[in-house]
Amino acid sequence: STGRVELRNLLVIYFLTLPFQLLTTGAVLEQGSTALVALTAIHAGLVAAFFWALIMNALIATQKIEDGTPATLVPYFLFCAAFFARTTYIAFDVALGITTALGPSNDPSELRSIPLFVLTSVWPAAASVLYFALMAYIVLAVLNETRPMWYYNLPRTRLVRGSLTCGFIELTLINGDIDVGSTSKIDGSFIATILETAAVSVLYLAWRSITEGS
Repeated sequence: STGRVELRNLLVIYFLTLPFQLLTTGAVLEQGSTALVALTAIHAGLVAAFFWALIMNALIATQKIEDGTPATLVPYFLFCAAFFARTTYIAFDVALGITTALGPSNDPSELRSIPLFVLTSVWPAAASVLYFALMAYIVLAVLNETRPMWYYNLPRTRLVRGSLTCGFIELTLINGDIDVGSTSKIDGSFIATILETAAVSVLYLAWRSITEGS
């Protein structure tokens, strides 16, 4: 079926983010610790890679390139690795103050890092919008169906909203000692993770609905 290999890889990347989500938002580690910074940086890299994988799944669904071929898999893994490596490096740079080029220039309390903001907030939100725009075109214009759009509409707002909350990763990296209250933090993160996992599950059902009989 179209996009089976890429969809499987997308799910693998998403489920890799879950342990990091648990460790970085579940008050397991001390706020401001190097361990928390490291795990949050890796989490940010996985999130950025996940949204590239999401875009690739939409491109595969157009059937312009064949699923599972080197022409598909090479850019898929190459850009996944690039997004992961770049975002993780910038996150470490910002958090540990390795340089002043990518993070807060002088006063860390300003909480500003444009590259990190773009990779953890702007990029995921833009990728989500582009993904659902492409899928709407494929389902409505190419396949001339409406039923699968019900599946895509369910996770649409959740993924866009969830991608915007990745901006909180930047706050954790730049200023690890932010005190937001442990109870509300754990509850909010738990609910958000459940809803995002449900959204990814519905994306799988949507994929199944447009590849039936293929």
